[in-house]
Amino acid sequence: MSQQVSKKRNSRRKRRHSTIKDENDYGLDLFNTPFDKQLLELIPRSFAKQYNVFPLKREDDRLTVAMSQPRDFSVLNELRIITGLTIEPVQVDGGDVQQLIVRDYPSDLNIEHLFAGQEFEQAAVVNTNTNEDSPVIKTVNALLQDAVDRRASDIHFDPQEKYLAVRIRVDGEMRELKRLPKNIQQAVTSRLKIISALDITETRLPQDGRAMLTNGGRIVDLRVSILPTIHGEKIVIRILDRTVGIRSLDDFKFDKTLLQQFRKLLKQPHGIILVTGPTGSGKSSTLYAALQELNHPDVNIITVEDPVEFQLEGINQVAVNSSIGLTFASGLRSILRQDPNVVMVGEIRDKETAEIAIRASMTGHLVLSTLHTNDSVGTINRLIDMEVDSFLVANALEGVLAQRLVKKVCTGCKRESPITEQERIFLQEHGCVESTLSKGKGCAKCGYTGYQGRIAIQELLTMTAELRRMVTNQATNDELFDYVKEQKMTFLIDDGLEKVKSGETTVEELLKVVAEDG
Repeated sequence: MSQQVSKKRNSRRKRRHSTIKDENDYGLDLFNTPFDKQLLELIPRSFAKQYNVFPLKREDDRLTVAMSQPRDFSVLNELRIITGLTIEPVQVDGGDVQQLIVRDYPSDLNIEHLFAGQEFEQAAVVNTNTNEDSPVIKTVNALLQDAVDRRASDIHFDPQEKYLAVRIRVDGEMRELKRLPKNIQQAVTSRLKIISALDITETRLPQDGRAMLTNGGRIVDLRVSILPTIHGEKIVIRILDRTVGIRSLDDFKFDKTLLQQFRKLLKQPHGIILVTGPTGSGKSSTLYAALQELNHPDVNIITVEDPVEFQLEGINQVAVNSSIGLTFASGLRSILRQDPNVVMVGEIRDKETAEIAIRASMTGHLVLSTLHTNDSVGTINRLIDMEVDSFLVANALEGVLAQRLVKKVCTGCKRESPITEQERIFLQEHGCVESTLSKGKGCAKCGYTGYQGRIAIQELLTMTAELRRMVTNQATNDELFDYVKEQKMTFLIDDGLEKVKSGETTVEELLKVVAEDG
């Protein structure tokens, strides 16, 4: 009898949820539709985050809820108990639900409330045995988690005269996250030092450390840099989310011809391939993607990095530690005695490292590295300026990939818009005749900026016999540029224009890159 009752209940459940709708069935524009903020009081933020649910609308005793798993009957039952309402689930992508939660729910933490009635001397040091429920720990944890949720690459704790500013960098731009009371600055600083294994008594010298943030299976590496300033210690934390994973070369949206050429370079048995650009241009991400392409059981790959940003299975990674004499140069010398097929040097910073890397590439090793230069052609004379022999550069160098990152137009609010006069002039100067371009109108999904995420624009210089001859004869940068231009090489501006015309970025973003290089 009990089995029959159970079957009937399951049958009713299946009928009830067999026609679960998604956001399209409701005609919902999730990120542009105003929601009743009072609905947030029905479902606690912690529950919403844990189970990926968000209240959309209420009609009498029915509550429509966005869910990533709308057939999870245990969650539906909990929602019914919590709210006291009939739940009507709507299928929504989990990432979109999380964005709604971050956007609309108030922070878990009311910092002013937590510290109410507590006194903090400016010279105070947080006890390492502080209870996990302490306001300082809650504050730091909440700020770090908030930065991760917002896809920040860095979080800054900037001491000002009257407060501690907390700012984050998202898609290359700084945003203020919070202002903390000045009287808790020292406590927050000490807590960050403790989790980074740094000396909490040292306040006069710069320090560097690292920590790890874990939450629900998500692992985030934190690289901590501390710099004394007149108003206290400034702390910058680089955020590296391990769960994002290493992107493949196909994910970078290379120009098809350029990608074919770059992959051809990676198949070379020896030589040096460089990825160039300013800080924050995605050089390391491109190198990691290239290493993934080369990563096979029959290939011995060793890297020397400062620091190791992502751990790659099957690849031997060495972290630079200059305090004990392990530099790029000394590490590279030791690597060459480890029978490598492929060597990756995080960055060529000086003549010694450059010469060792180039000589290694001429003795049967494929060497990958990065360099800070404005463009691919300028890389050649940058190496020569490091006093590397032009003959070595000419014979060892196989190719140079230069790149920049520009912001992507938000897909949630992308619209075709008439071009401005400035855009018309710029486009005409480069032989383009477009009258409309894609732009982001601005919506909640992108924080009303019109942009979300970034995309690379690139140029690839591949060495030819004529280029090698010119480099050996110490041709000037202008002469090298004129030659590759005659060979119809695609430059950064060309790749950028193609991405503007395809609606992936804007003239405004491209002009920033042009201005940097100008």
